Parts: sequence; C-alpha cells; structure tokens
Amino acid sequence: MFPISFGIILTVAMLDSRSFLPIHGAMTSFSNDQFARFLARPARFEQDADTRENVQALAAEVCRHVASLGYSTKADLLEALERRGLSPLYLPRLSGLESLPDGPLVADQLAVQVSSDALSLMVQALNDGLIIERFDQFASRLANIFVYARDCTRGSLADYIPELAKQDPESFGLATCSIDGQQAMLGDARTAFCQQSVIKPMIYALAMGLNGENQVHRHVGREPSGRRFNELALDPDNRPHNPMINSGAIMCSAMIRPHWSVADRTSLLARFVSSAAGGEPVDIDEAVYASERATATRNQSLVKLMDEHDAFPEGSDPRTALDVYFRACSLTLDCRRLAVVAATLANGGVCPTTGHRVIDSRIVRNTLSLMLTCGMYDYSGEYAFSVGLPAKSGVSGGLMIVVPGVAGFALWSPRLDRQGNPVRGIEVSRQLVEHFPFHIFAGVTAS
Repeated sequence: MFPISFGIILTVAMLDSRSFLPIHGAMTSFSNDQFARFLARPARFEQDADTRENVQALAAEVCRHVASLGYSTKADLLEALERRGLSPLYLPRLSGLESLPDGPLVADQLAVQVSSDALSLMVQALNDGLIIERFDQFASRLANIFVYARDCTRGSLADYIPELAKQDPESFGLATCSIDGQQAMLGDARTAFCQQSVIKPMIYALAMGLNGENQVHRHVGREPSGRRFNELALDPDNRPHNPMINSGAIMCSAMIRPHWSVADRTSLLARFVSSAAGGEPVDIDEAVYASERATATRNQSLVKLMDEHDAFPEGSDPRTALDVYFRACSLTLDCRRLAVVAATLANGGVCPTTGHRVIDSRIVRNTLSLMLTCGMYDYSGEYAFSVGLPAKSGVSGGLMIVVPGVAGFALWSPRLDRQGNPVRGIEVSRQLVEHFPFHIFAGVTAS
C-alpha cells in the first residue's frame, strides 16, 4: 500500500467510482451553457464580491458544518478538509486558515481572517459538493492503478539526449488535482524532472495569448502529422503540421516576444507555467539544456527547413527561437505541480489552487483540442480512440492528462515505448478510463 500526501490509509478494495464522480452544477435555464458537459469553476475575480453579511453567514455555516460532524476546533476543520482532498499546505486559497488560533472555531474570527473565497470552498467541501465526492475512495482506487502500472517494466530510456539516459528507469510518480484543488500524490510525485515535450501545450497557449489565433495558425497548422515528432516534414502550406511536434513548438517559440532576449523570453514562459502551477517555482535543468544543444542536429535541420520555406513570422529570429525551445524543454516540474497545470486546463484556464485565471478559455479549448488529436506523437490516434482524453507526453517520461471539467493528472516514468510515450503512462491512462467515466465520450454510452 502507498500512503498519499493527505494521510489517508489506502485500501485495495475495488470501488464503483462512477457513484462518486458527479459533475456538479446542473442547469435549470436554457442558455449557451445548457449543452456544455464540462463546467469550469469561475475565477475569483469573475465572481461577484461578497458583502460583509454574506461572509459572516459563510463563516457561520462552516462552524455549523464542523459542529454537525461532532467537531469544534481548527484542527478538526483541517482534518475534515484533508479527508476531502483539500490541504492548506498545497492550496494557497486556504492559506488564511494558518492565521486562525488553535482551539475552538469562532465564526467572527473566521469571517475576519479567512477570505470569502476560502469560506465558499470550505462550505462546498463540507456539503460534499466538490467535483470528486468521497475523495478518499477515489484516491484509494488511484493507488491501486499506480500499483498495477508499476509492474510494467517494458520500454527503454531516451538515449539520444545524453542527460535523459542518466535517469533512473525505475522512477515512477503519479499525482492528481481536481478543479476544486483536491490533490493526491503517489511514488516519486515530488521529484522534479525536465518537461521536454510536455511543455508544448503551454508554449502554444502563451504564443496564442501574445499573438492571437489567426497569427499563430498562419504559421502553424492544426492537423496530426502522422509522422515522428522530429521528422523533417511540413504541411502542404509549408507550415509545421501542429504545435505538439518539434517544428510546431519551435515556431510557437518564435512568436513569444521575438524582440526580447532569450533569457527574458524563457523567464516569461517560466512565469506563465508557474502561474498555471499555482505559483509554484519552475526551474531550468541546465545540464539537460546543454545536452539538448549539443545533440541538436535534427532540430537545427527543422529550423533550416522552415527558414528555407519562409515559414517564420516576419521579424523573428529562427536561431533564438530554437534556443528558447531548448530552454522550454529543460524546464522542471514535479508531478504534483504538473497535475495543477493539467487541472488549470481542465478548469478552463482558472488555476484550482489559487482561483486565478491564467489562460483565456478559448485558448484552453484550442489547446485541449490539439492535445486530443496530436498530443501523443504518432500514437495520438490510438490514444484518442482507446483513452479519449487530451494528453501530452515527453521523452523524459512525463505525461500530462486532462479530464475536462473534472481533474488533471501528471505522471513521470522514464521507460518509453517505440513512439516515445511512457509505458506506465499509457497503462495508467487505460486504467483511468476503465475504472472511471473519464473518456470524453463516456456520457453517450452511459445507461
């Protein structure tokens, strides 16, 4: 058995998880939202400001709920929240709880020292209104999947980048974050690793935010290539096929503040990723960066191919675009932080742990569409068929999976299959849709 971060004792019981994965927020009026299956939580600033009276009412409701559970103290409240997957340690939205004095809860103190956003989240949690009900059981089932996938020892390390060949092939981490900030971690989920191609959706999203959809797709297509991720090929319009392969990500890198220095452009991307990860730090693995540059023949050839066809935007420098791309691939996150990034995408661009909007919702829609059709290298069609979820893998063994309107998952396991995807990641993906109604078309087959 594997303990998870919030201290729940796991069991290996097989659970019927369909019963505790409702999508909350049923609609009663006819509107544009009527036909949307996946509903994101709004950002904090997108909600109406609470009056003092409402804040006091929320604080009183929290105290009533805690009392109804037979509890009365701050420690009791924290325990009740952690059972539901919410930990102030990993959830900045609940940081105000730290300022509360130990001992019995007092509604007036809660109303003064804890934000209305935090109070609303606590009321939602104590009412069992979070997106994943009975989170302890969900986490237990996830641990079973982790144990099952751990026995997959097929595959080999990526050796064309020397630093990646030094990874421990037995490393295995798995983490999840729901759109309400419920989190669980297993194995090596706190070990940082370089993102490689897992970062490509964020490069694309940032390029879209800075340049707009029309400009980006004037230079990058949006069709699956049907080819290897680094193959020397362009589409019929002499563009990279999509942003999820090397050529497309290099092209998107060219559109990130092209007149800035490489260091400043990398810093901008790192801050963007950090915001999506809940404000957590994002570093660069300098050894991987150096290794990437030293073995860059194929990527340099891609740049030359695109340059020969005048594919780059006017005013951009292909050389520096490639350097920005190398630095982007060398950014490091652990599974816990990457799961928050995935959950930000699952939540329509609003980070679940901070409540801040990081990405425009239309950009998220476009990003998820391309992750679904192009995110798994030349295995993307099979993955869309059998798993049916937006995902992005990387040759360091990373995998980011998005369940729209529900949660994000992140995995790290360096053993790769022949397409360059983590073997354990593919197995975890299959198990997720086998045991939970996560496949994007699961709703049309539900009885």
